[in-house]
Amino acid sequence: MKFTEEKLEKAFTELLGQEGFPHHLGITITRKPDEVLIEEDLQTFLLTQYAGQGITVNEIKSIILQLKSLSASDLYESNKTFLKMLSDGFILKREDTPINVLFLR
Repeated sequence: MKFTEEKLEKAFTELLGQEGFPHHLGITITRKPDEVLIEEDLQTFLLTQYAGQGITVNEIKSIILQLKSLSASDLYESNKTFLKMLSDGFILKREDTPINVLFLR
């Protein structure tokens, strides 16, 4: 039996599903054709994920702005930066807390 990219994708999406991350086909996601980052979904996720740390909407907007400001002209470097943020986390300066950083990951 030949191992194909389709089989790898299926195995990967099944593993993500077991971890609680649903898989949706791209054609089923409502977004503008030029929209890479689905801001509303990201904001909802971050509000839920970091509710215990008191993350604010303005802090989330700051994160989204940081992601949107990654260079579109150098996709390799932008993807590398994004994946590093995603895997290693990053420091977020907080708005109104005595400790003004939140390590997100």
